[in-house]
Amino acid sequence: MSGSRYTPIPNAEIEALLDRTKKELSAEVESLHLPHLSAVVLGGGYGRGEGGILHTPSGPRLYNDLDLFVFSEGADFRAAAEIDRKLRELSLRREKELGIAVDFGPAKNLSDIRKVGHTLMFQELLRGWQPVWGRVDLAQWIPQLDAKELPYSEAVRLLLNRGMGLVLAADRLRTGQNDPDFIVRNMNKAVLGGGDAVLIAAGEYRWQGADRVNAYADHVRREKLPEEYAAIYEKAFRWKLEPEPVLPSDPAAEWRKCRDFYLHSVRLCAGAPDGSPVWETTAGLRRKAAKERTLKNALRWLARTKSLRSPVSFFDPPVVSVLGMLYSELAAAGEDYPEMPQKLYDRWKFFN
Repeated sequence: MSGSRYTPIPNAEIEALLDRTKKELSAEVESLHLPHLSAVVLGGGYGRGEGGILHTPSGPRLYNDLDLFVFSEGADFRAAAEIDRKLRELSLRREKELGIAVDFGPAKNLSDIRKVGHTLMFQELLRGWQPVWGRVDLAQWIPQLDAKELPYSEAVRLLLNRGMGLVLAADRLRTGQNDPDFIVRNMNKAVLGGGDAVLIAAGEYRWQGADRVNAYADHVRREKLPEEYAAIYEKAFRWKLEPEPVLPSDPAAEWRKCRDFYLHSVRLCAGAPDGSPVWETTAGLRRKAAKERTLKNALRWLARTKSLRSPVSFFDPPVVSVLGMLYSELAAAGEDYPEMPQKLYDRWKFFN
């Protein structure tokens, strides 16, 4: 059975809700009369047709954020800030009605998109988006890359963000916070992020989720990885489509299972065998990212952190250094939940 334009699992209520929401958002954006605004498009899971459906006793509900990309023409800093402010006000009203985040990304001039067009986020947008307001031909502005051309740092960035979510989920479990949705969602996202990063690093990424499930299973067989990992990854993908925000019977054991999968994924991306000391894994991350070492990376690190890195990592992409910090914390935790060092959290916020 084929899915709708928004979800792989057809659902007339969700389809109608998103159709109506797009029309209403379009009318509201039009009413703002923002002179430099060129287009607003829906990306993310719902834009790609891979959004999730939350089944509740009162009926199906949206689950994922609405990821809206905002494009401008000729907007200077002041004009872009005004666009962002007006759209933020709009999003706050909509979030109350829909019960999910309505995320308008920062306005980007179309002429500047090529600078970020190599990222996973914009390559996925190019392959799956829907117009909301205005007109834009993204293929004109974003160069289409083969999956093998995705930078290694995109695998690192994915590992960093998903790993931080895993630590934040652990913090809620450790402190007894009653937030099952956040906890279970971030455990599953850590598994998906780990598997996706392995595929990016191996040059085997696929643009559709179902294709990635097959590609990851093939990778597991070819590289003689533990067979259970393919099942763990597929289970997380199925959860993404029809999430169940309920804690498992043994949350600690499930968290450790996701953590072990994640750490294994980092080692695979670093080219470090299981059982490797932390330094060998972090050195592998730096070695794999050697082609992306630049003076700009060093200056960004200095400007944001007001500190110098060691000569060995001085020119590395900042996300490589921060992932090394995160991996060290998770690997050292053993059977315990890790705590979040403030320095790690701050540097993640700087560079994620």
